[in-house]
Amino acid sequence: MPNLNPSNIRTWGDLQFVRVPAGKFLMGSPAANQLADSGERPQHMVEIPYDYWIARYPVTNEQFAEFVTAAKHEFNQGRWQAKADHPVVAVSWREALAYCQWLNAMLRGELKDLTPRLPTEAEWEKAARGEYGNEWPWGNDWDPKKCNSREGRKGGTTPVGAYSPQGDSPYGATDLAGNVWEWCHSLYKPYPYQGQDGREDAASKNARVLRGGSWYYDRGSARCASRYSLLPSDRYDYYGFRCVLSGVRG
Repeated sequence: MPNLNPSNIRTWGDLQFVRVPAGKFLMGSPAANQLADSGERPQHMVEIPYDYWIARYPVTNEQFAEFVTAAKHEFNQGRWQAKADHPVVAVSWREALAYCQWLNAMLRGELKDLTPRLPTEAEWEKAARGEYGNEWPWGNDWDPKKCNSREGRKGGTTPVGAYSPQGDSPYGATDLAGNVWEWCHSLYKPYPYQGQDGREDAASKNARVLRGGSWYYDRGSARCASRYSLLPSDRYDYYGFRCVLSGVRG
């Protein structure tokens, strides 16, 4: 389990964030990994040359409802109040982006040089697995009691943080395995990951990356290196998102 230093946890607005330090990490999966598919290869070293803050939890129904009301955004959440602390679902990539932009306007006075946005694929993966390529956020041994995946037979989302701290990442982020797939800023492109090769083009209409698996998917999809993709306008009821804060644009 992570040993969180209070200086590595911050709250802005009603969102809690954990710090991920600058540095290198192993991204992707080795050829011998039988749970991996070709889109995760080759495994390679990636350096993120800046600290960033990633939301400790996915955005919840209650938090997204605040955005929907304040921004007068058309979105049908149904009867979300009974699951206020569950991750919001059926959010498209474009809507996740709009939430981050709204959050930026709401917190402008607090954030100074930090900007809320969706995590790049590399930022998400490092936050999930740490420097050395953990298979799942907690380590390399599968444990269905540490995340909400198909093996747990919950049949739906669970409250954010329900598997904390036992399922936390090395930096203290939770729900990075299972519960809901999470949108990343990045376009789905082959490896090796290179942030300057056009995959962070916000204007592109091509498929975007999702990470983390969900309650509907099994342990293979809950791995830190697992990749999935959908068009930015797509929405399904096991896809959500979380934000990062950084002084660097995605």
